[in-house]
Amino acid sequence: MIANPRTFRCPNCNEMINDSMTQCRYCNVAVDPAVAQLVAERQEKANQSYSDASFLRTAAVAMYVFMGLSFIPILPVVGWGFLAAFFVVLVLLIRWQLSFGRLITNDADYLKARRSWRFALVLWIVAIPLGFIIRPLVYLLFEAATR
Repeated sequence: MIANPRTFRCPNCNEMINDSMTQCRYCNVAVDPAVAQLVAERQEKANQSYSDASFLRTAAVAMYVFMGLSFIPILPVVGWGFLAAFFVVLVLLIRWQLSFGRLITNDADYLKARRSWRFALVLWIVAIPLGFIIRPLVYLLFEAATR
């Protein structure tokens, strides 16, 4: 079974090369295979962090969509969607932080992933009062107004 080569940035010219190369094809600098493997693993983890953070951000936005839809009186069942998304986002926030929070890299995609994680965290924190205090109060006011 042939392993797929992983990519990483050349330490000299910053171009993407794969970890099976013994020298950079762009600047011809020698590449130590052990260092290449280590750096390629970090790059792969940074790429995965970006993918997971993108999914996390989408889930956080979906949580607000469910919350917004739950304000429509004929769709009260959508409130359960908000509740489910709220807990899914919490699990994804914790999972991302445990998996990638201590990753040491200056990869631009990892920095974007870190910003996406922070954005999702802020959305989740703001959802606490909106979803569990304001939304029930609006329901009560709506019910009182329709009586």
